[in-house]
Amino acid sequence: MINLTEEFKKLLDLTDNEQNEQVYKLKTIHFKIPIMMIGIDLITRERRIYIDISNENWNDDQMKSLPKWRGVKVTKDTFDKIGPLINKRFLIIAQEEEDSEEIFEKLLQSLVDHILVSEGRSLFTVIYGVLDRWHNFFRFKTNKRLSLEEQMGLFGELYYINTWLNKFVDEPPLIIDAWKGPTKHRIDFVKKSIGIEIKTISQKIHDDIRISNETQLELNNVIRKIYLYVLKIEHTQSDDGKSIQNLIDDIRFQLNVRSKTGLVRFNDILLELYISDDMYNDVYFYIHNEETYEVTEKFPKIISDNLPIGVTNVSYKIDLSHCVEFKVETDKAYYSSKVG
Repeated sequence: MINLTEEFKKLLDLTDNEQNEQVYKLKTIHFKIPIMMIGIDLITRERRIYIDISNENWNDDQMKSLPKWRGVKVTKDTFDKIGPLINKRFLIIAQEEEDSEEIFEKLLQSLVDHILVSEGRSLFTVIYGVLDRWHNFFRFKTNKRLSLEEQMGLFGELYYINTWLNKFVDEPPLIIDAWKGPTKHRIDFVKKSIGIEIKTISQKIHDDIRISNETQLELNNVIRKIYLYVLKIEHTQSDDGKSIQNLIDDIRFQLNVRSKTGLVRFNDILLELYISDDMYNDVYFYIHNEETYEVTEKFPKIISDNLPIGVTNVSYKIDLSHCVEFKVETDKAYYSSKVG
């Protein structure tokens, strides 16, 4: 993958080492179709990206429909002084606020990543999708953080993904596609007809788990088997354990090596969850134990068939100390979601 932060740094370093009076610098970062260049204003340090859209006949209505917001300017233009690029049409996405350098680079990185893994798709569709996702991120994102309980839940799902990737280093990392938790699916991970529900609880407080509604543990023709993967953890301010950011970094590293498409999808999910880098790097979680339970018909649970007519959306707790007979090897929660 092209690392835009490094490319902008190289551009600035090159400029700092040159003695000239230029106020704007350009650099090509992708020579194949579509040609992509980055530019930087040497006075304001504002960034831009240029994407060659000559092969697609974008009309004015398409340009007007592209998501736009404060701090980002989207235009199109042609070059008339650069020989090989004469008469080529470029989409230009420019930074308009000087203090948004880091987040703007992430937006551009997302654009480049999607373009590189979306060969054969309409460039307009790809770019529109990325801009729309980031527009929603800025529109709905607040400074409010997840509660500690919500952070524990996210940590559990990321820990499961990271451990899965470590266990199956030769497998395609389709665990990212199986991750349904962020889409509000009733089960956190679904592979074929098997569901893995992640529950993260505090080692110090209790030994029970909360079930959000009467459908969460239902077995049916779509999901024929469910495993409850229970992670018992303790949060701490020291670095004895791992933070959410640690897990995000570990997962990104593995996906960058194994699947660029998987990496792009993973970053998209984080964006949809309104999670930005370094947002959750101050709380560490120490893992005490992992347990797995198989949800059978006899497993203690409330399902739709148990409820009187008119009663719905029932949440409840399950005391795991009464579920020992349903306990299975923890690896079953991983190998059941293995590809193939």
